[in-house]
Amino acid sequence: MSAAETSGEYTELPVPNVLADRVDAFWRFVAAPRREGTAPLLQRILPDGCTDLIVRFPEARAVGQGIEPRLTVVGPMERFVLTAPEPGSACLGIRLKPGGALALLGVSPKELRNLSIGVEECAPAFLHLQKQLASARSLPQALALLRDEFSRRNATPLHLPSARTTHALHCLQSSAGRISLARLARTVGVSERTLHRDILEEAGVAPKLLARVLRFQRALTHLRAGTLDLSTVALECGYADQSHFTREVRELAGVSPTGLRS
Repeated sequence: MSAAETSGEYTELPVPNVLADRVDAFWRFVAAPRREGTAPLLQRILPDGCTDLIVRFPEARAVGQGIEPRLTVVGPMERFVLTAPEPGSACLGIRLKPGGALALLGVSPKELRNLSIGVEECAPAFLHLQKQLASARSLPQALALLRDEFSRRNATPLHLPSARTTHALHCLQSSAGRISLARLARTVGVSERTLHRDILEEAGVAPKLLARVLRFQRALTHLRAGTLDLSTVALECGYADQSHFTREVRELAGVSPTGLRS
């Protein structure tokens, strides 16, 4: 889950090396306070193939006052969603790479696709962390608790995917979705049907969609950098042409490529 338009301060934070294989980013978002006479600004959340655990504090200024945050798991998304952050609220999150949810959360990303569910329903083992976070005196301390929790979980993962699935996911991510599924199946020595089943089970989405999302995310990086024209971005990211690129971006993000330039 990644944000395109933010109505507040969004920051991505370093990932410890020991977590880098399974964790894409730690992040923090503090929503802007509401201004009198203005409507809430919607936030566009874009698909990235990842699963997030999100810690939501209802009021950023109240962190350190013993208020228990709400923890939710957001599964991999097939297309964008629009949300309206509560003015003045604060969120911390850990974004897990495709294949990391079962290992670190103990929940199936396939069952959480396009959903946001409280940990009390899908991962009750995290309720103890929810209580611990209520005692955090600041957002940095809450983030440290989150990092410590996942460092412990990473040391004794709840699930390990097969070596072939791990390799297939690595190939998809390192190629930013540009490797053909037929070639990927040959590379890991399985049929395309078996590849589809393996990726769906570990990443929560089918390999074709995951490849589209990874290609889109690479294009998004170029768009935000603003150094290449749209036709060059399309070529660099493996789209057939600029029209194909535009159609894919509209389908996944709900706006044109130009609308995603920062």
